[in-house]
Amino acid sequence: MTVLFIGGSRRKDSLNTKLKHRLAEVADKHGIRYELVDADALDAPIYHGDLEAADGVPESMKSLGEKIQSASKVVLVSPEYNSSVSPLIKNAIDWVSRLDSQAWAGKTVLLAAASPGGLGGLRAVSHLRDILANVQAWTAPLCASCPKASDEAIAAMDESFLMQFLEQGEAG
Repeated sequence: MTVLFIGGSRRKDSLNTKLKHRLAEVADKHGIRYELVDADALDAPIYHGDLEAADGVPESMKSLGEKIQSASKVVLVSPEYNSSVSPLIKNAIDWVSRLDSQAWAGKTVLLAAASPGGLGGLRAVSHLRDILANVQAWTAPLCASCPKASDEAIAAMDESFLMQFLEQGEAG
């Protein structure tokens, strides 16, 4: 099993990047193979059909599609921007959905978010579920949400819960 962790924030001190690394730390401790995708790897022009027709899918999105396709599951860690999804993640989903490989179709996707607010990014997670359903991905029921997020709160997230979160979608 290989887990692909994708973060959706480029901010230097991003709580969501810290959550992504906390999840990777738990995966590493329990022998789960993983790959981290930095938010900078999601850099691509905003999806536009005319741009796609003229230039095709950007190389960065082709590479991301290959990583998604070869991973056992994907963990999307998205900040909440104005009660919705990180634009980097939304754009990456849109571009990858244009590939012939249909990398999202049937893919197990786990959703995580951290926010200093009381909802812990759950509004972004809710929107991601809808978006991913449209590209035929399967989103796991448990979300790794950290409300009132801080360095300390993320570090203190329960390891057994995070393992339960990471094990979702595995065959019995």
